[in-house]
Amino acid sequence: MAEQKTVSTATQVDDPTKRREEPTWMKEARLASWESYLSTQLPGIRDDGWHRTDISGLNLADLRAVDFHSPEASASVSPWVIPALDSLSSHSGVLIQEAGTPAYLKLDSELADKGVVFCDIETALKTHGDKVRRYLGEPADLNDDKFTNLIKSWFNCGLFLFVPPGVEIANPLLSFTSVNYRSSGIADGAVLPRLLVVASEGSRVTLLHSVTAPLSQAVDTALHAGLVDIHIEQAAHVSYLELTEFGPAVYSVTNTRAWLNKDASFTSLTAALGGRLVKGEISTYLNGQGASAEVAGVVLGADNEKYSFNTIEEHNAPDTRSNIHFRTALKDSSTSIYQGIIRVDREAQRTDAYQSNKNLLLGSGAKADSIPKLEILADDVRCSHGATVGPVDQEQVFYLMSRGLTAAEAEELIVLGFFTTVMAKFDHKPAIAWVGSAIASKLIAHDRDSRKQSAGEQK
Repeated sequence: MAEQKTVSTATQVDDPTKRREEPTWMKEARLASWESYLSTQLPGIRDDGWHRTDISGLNLADLRAVDFHSPEASASVSPWVIPALDSLSSHSGVLIQEAGTPAYLKLDSELADKGVVFCDIETALKTHGDKVRRYLGEPADLNDDKFTNLIKSWFNCGLFLFVPPGVEIANPLLSFTSVNYRSSGIADGAVLPRLLVVASEGSRVTLLHSVTAPLSQAVDTALHAGLVDIHIEQAAHVSYLELTEFGPAVYSVTNTRAWLNKDASFTSLTAALGGRLVKGEISTYLNGQGASAEVAGVVLGADNEKYSFNTIEEHNAPDTRSNIHFRTALKDSSTSIYQGIIRVDREAQRTDAYQSNKNLLLGSGAKADSIPKLEILADDVRCSHGATVGPVDQEQVFYLMSRGLTAAEAEELIVLGFFTTVMAKFDHKPAIAWVGSAIASKLIAHDRDSRKQSAGEQK
């Protein structure tokens, strides 16, 4: 995927598509996106949506796409997934994609009999081309940035979820993607997942997606770049949760897009827990009357981690509603930039939209910026936004310590409480507990490492 080393663009795209036995239309779509990728500049710190987000340290030419494989009947559940499966014991299907090994796939037979499709993206291209072509076979979009074109041309993992009309799936579907650089020996790798969700009229589904990449310090750089497209038809409901946990040298760039038709609803929760630089964009297009969206996010930064998130809510029809709640807690010298925009079309009368971003600074070198925007063309709307940035309340810390907690334990409780209000907006309690456990694990591990470092310095 290194443009400097390209001998022939056609050959670059042709080889992997042949190896995966992809249809000709997919090859042509990949090729068109690759051509756009080559002609598109890397985003700069002054580009729209990239405010002071410096990606120049990432050399895409040095990266190579990591190999993922289709599911096999003999594949087993990896040990690292078992704790999550225990926490989310009531589920309807599981997809586990781990670099270099066959994927694991399981879907309840009753759902399969009803026409539900839940599989890895490679299988979808081979066996469900009639369902995915209209979404994956479109010509390259001139508005796509370099990373979106990269994903469209070189995606190497991901999933396809299709829910037929009127089908309601009570328990969530689970997706786990992982690259363990330390054990696999993969260096300078790119994980490029593409997720496609189609919820037909009157359907209901919850998808929980986790991406982990513990990165050895011996590896200089790795990239996770994901594209998530969610299509929600009339009166359908989709709940989507994304949890990312990356090592200290991983760059992550994710673009999540949801299109809502009449009376459709969308609930999402994004949890970002680590990475060298994590850049996320979440766009929601409320295109049908009565559509509604709840978009929430929690970010926990430590050390020198950098985070940048954009939320875009476009109200393009009357009587639509959206709520955005993003909360960030930053330790040490970690930084965060949040940009949120609410756009209301001239036809979108009676829009009700709210945007909130709150930031908790836990370290003397931590810094958070909040940039909310409103672009309103309709005259009968209710739109507002709020943002706060401040340190932890020392009175709260003192109170908890007076009850026998250490300073680190008090801070952990305060951070979890700070996040809980936002996470509670997601409509699946076991998933909230799962994310909360991951947040607590990062806080505990960071406190342990800090104490070890302090003890070493004293010696």
